[in-house]
Amino acid sequence: MKTFLKIDYYLQLIVLVGYLLVSFIYSLVEDKFFYMWMLFYFIVGGFQLFSYIIKLFIGFWSDLFMKIYGIMILPIWFAFLLNSFNINIDLISLLPFYGLFISPFFAIAYIFYCRDKSNDYKMKL
Repeated sequence: MKTFLKIDYYLQLIVLVGYLLVSFIYSLVEDKFFYMWMLFYFIVGGFQLFSYIIKLFIGFWSDLFMKIYGIMILPIWFAFLLNSFNINIDLISLLPFYGLFISPFFAIAYIFYCRDKSNDYKMKL
């Protein structure tokens, strides 16, 4: 489990830093900052969502941060899923706009959470 947490932490860090570097260079060359910023939500957020779901299945659902992260981020992905099937509910359609402001902070907080869990020596194996 500790090996998985370390791999997860480094993968999340590489995806975030790598994407920021690539998007910075690409936005200088192509001048498409807004396009790259929108892709940030799907690429980095997609990796974090996949990691979050795996951690839920291996027993991290009781952590307070995981509960808060799930309550704040999962409705945004649910709204995107409904929109992809052309199901429009007015209240749910507002969630992605809320996500524009909160997702970058949760992306950074999630990486710190992964770092703390990968270095936690008191964790049950």
